[in-house]
Amino acid sequence: MFAYKTHISMKNFNQFALLGVLLIGSAFFYSCTKMKKDKIDEDWRLIKVSKDSLISHYEAWHFEGETVYMLARQTGGNVLDTMFSAEYSVKAGLSNTILTMKNCQQPIYNGDWNVLTLNKKILIILNRTDGEFIYREFVKE
Repeated sequence: MFAYKTHISMKNFNQFALLGVLLIGSAFFYSCTKMKKDKIDEDWRLIKVSKDSLISHYEAWHFEGETVYMLARQTGGNVLDTMFSAEYSVKAGLSNTILTMKNCQQPIYNGDWNVLTLNKKILIILNRTDGEFIYREFVKE
């Protein structure tokens, strides 16, 4: 019998290996991002985190698709009104998750937010725009 011997150079092997690592890595980051976005796509109630907080009303953020709706109910009222809305996207990496908002009528909400905590009950985000810190803590509704 004749044996057919394939010859793959080390350079070609390294290129195939690199391509495989890149494909697996991009699939991992895509699935990680999708998983984080699915966790965020919920209704979250903003909570007051200190005595001197400016939050004096009921406020909820509703994430749906690629839009977040910021809803408020004034003290004593029963109706939720949309205060603002924004487009949002999520990027997740190994060590951090970024929630990016844009086209919001309230400019302080536009930009990149670091997701500090995200689990089944709590969402904590921090925006560091122009040297200012905006901290928001939510519980799942």
